[in-house]
This record gives sequence, C-alpha cells and structure tokens, in this order.
Amino acid sequence: MRRTRRRDERGASAVEMVFFLPILFTVVLIAVQFAMVYLGNQAASAIARETARVARATADEGKARLAGERYADNMSTGILNGHRITITPLGSDRVRVTVTGEAQKISPIGVPQVSQTVEGPIEQFVGND
Repeated sequence: MRRTRRRDERGASAVEMVFFLPILFTVVLIAVQFAMVYLGNQAASAIARETARVARATADEGKARLAGERYADNMSTGILNGHRITITPLGSDRVRVTVTGEAQKISPIGVPQVSQTVEGPIEQFVGND
C-alpha cells in the first residue's frame, strides 16, 4: 500500500491575498470615484435648474447668477469644486444655463470635469385683450 503525501498548503491564503487585495481595492476605489462624479453631475444639474428657473422667471441675468451662486454655496460645498455658471441668452425668448466644475477626487487621474446644461423659454406674461 502506497501512502500519498499531502501537499503542504501553509501560507497559500497569504499569497492569494497579496495578489487579490490590490485588485479589490482598485475596484472599490473606481466605484467610489464614479459615485462622486455622479454626485457632482447631480449637483451641477440642480444648480443649472435653479439658475435657469430664476433667469426664465425674471429675464435678469444678474439675479439668475446670484441665485445660482447662492444655491451652489448652500448645497454643493465639497461636492462640486470650482463651479462656473454660464448664462447664454438665445434670442429674445430663450435662455441656456451651463454649469461646469470638478467632482471630488480620490484619484488624481481619470476624473472628468462635470457639466450640465438647462435650456428653456423666458416666461412672458400676456394680458387678455
């Protein structure tokens, strides 16, 4: 009768961890970075909507920019860095608002700039003739 010798597997899990743990951490890092970019896009969209709402209701670029900056200061601190609000009149009856900025970064590479645009008609109140 021949006895088979068992292979010594001590330390195998430590070696596996050395190979797989960096891959796991990289996947988690990428997932969190994507979530931060998504959150930055949502913040830019909310700021653009608020700015466009005021621009459409008042037809005053100064009031709209002030409202957008106030909204951004109150809600996007730490979410959207270095935001810029661009208000573009499109003729006499439409307005376009674009908000750009940078999402929070975990990784110094591969983080896109976020940008959201909202466009709509300027409200005109017409009386019954």
